[in-house]
Amino acid sequence: MSFKDKVAIVTGGSQGIGRAYVSALLNIGMKVCICDVKEELAKEFLESFPTSERNKVIFQKCEVTSPEELRSAFEKVTSVFGGIDVVINNAGIADEQNWRRTIEVNFIGVVHGIKLGFEYMGKDRGGHGGQIINTSSRSGINPNVVWAPIYCATKHGIVGLTRSYGNEYHFKKTGVVVKAICPAYTDTEGLRTSPRPAFADEESKGSVAGEAEKFLKPEEVAQALIQLLEDGKNGALLLVETDGVKYV
Repeated sequence: MSFKDKVAIVTGGSQGIGRAYVSALLNIGMKVCICDVKEELAKEFLESFPTSERNKVIFQKCEVTSPEELRSAFEKVTSVFGGIDVVINNAGIADEQNWRRTIEVNFIGVVHGIKLGFEYMGKDRGGHGGQIINTSSRSGINPNVVWAPIYCATKHGIVGLTRSYGNEYHFKKTGVVVKAICPAYTDTEGLRTSPRPAFADEESKGSVAGEAEKFLKPEEVAQALIQLLEDGKNGALLLVETDGVKYV
């Protein structure tokens, strides 16, 4: 399957896993819009691309909890690139102290992205179909991160959304498939340096630090994303761990 000149939106695309997603998508010939609240990081990322590539990637400052801001990003992509083929709902945080914000970003933000994806890509709305990929987590399958129950619950919610929307009923109407990628611990700045750590106490911080050698690299998750784009079925969940990937 060729993705050359197809168009993707990536929320939370300025750093970490999202940044790796953007690079991987560009590498297979896609055009990409980075949607993120972190404007300076996004601009620095854009400037890192060769001049020849800069016409294939754009940035829209966007808060995923605001349906109006996210819609503006979809409108910009449609205006600049002529349409949308892939929506990647990736923006997320892990902040147990500000748990309401975690729910709003991780779950409600994904709901907004899914609904807009169906609206802009759905055949029943004049589109040509497409793919929606949601970034969940291994914690969305197995809630083993006991010090971050709200985070785990939001990632379970993403799995539920993916399975509920990723069925034949919605596909027949829209031509849009919905999938999720579920990475294990990944070595990102967000995990290591969150200003309000998700970790409940020093003991749990230590348990994560002790697993550092088992962390995935963002590029490994991005490689799995490409696999999910190419061969994942509607409603698929792709678990990504250091010893490989598998559908669950």
